[in-house]
Amino acid sequence: MTVLPPDLELYLTGYLRSRLPDIRAANKEPNNLTTPLEQPVVIVRDDSGPKGSPVTFDRSIGVTVLAGSKTDDKPANDLARLIYAHLTDPDICIAEGSPIAAVVDEGCNGPYAVQDDHDYARRYMTIEYTVVGKPMDSATATAAS
Repeated sequence: MTVLPPDLELYLTGYLRSRLPDIRAANKEPNNLTTPLEQPVVIVRDDSGPKGSPVTFDRSIGVTVLAGSKTDDKPANDLARLIYAHLTDPDICIAEGSPIAAVVDEGCNGPYAVQDDHDYARRYMTIEYTVVGKPMDSATATAAS
């Protein structure tokens, strides 16, 4: 049986949007950002990881938060801590449609400041999960070939 890892970028951006509707969540940093930001931006990136078993995968997720400004970084700090809390809450494992089996606490770091040339504050964190894949069906196998 072929098992595909889940699309965590898709799942987590939707998860964050449902809990924090005033953010712009994406899996890539938008090219058209202007300062001041119209709304905070959160970028979720799946940095992959090893396969844990025939049906599980360990995944490291990088999360960037853009908010506030260099001289007023409190909005970025507050939002980054809130996002960290949401993404490391054990209840994420039982959320509807969640592919997450466990939060790996030892792999969760941040948030911390990252220098940026733009006039917004940038914060970064990593979150580690054990996730459950899905068996590949014949439609997926055909589309992949």
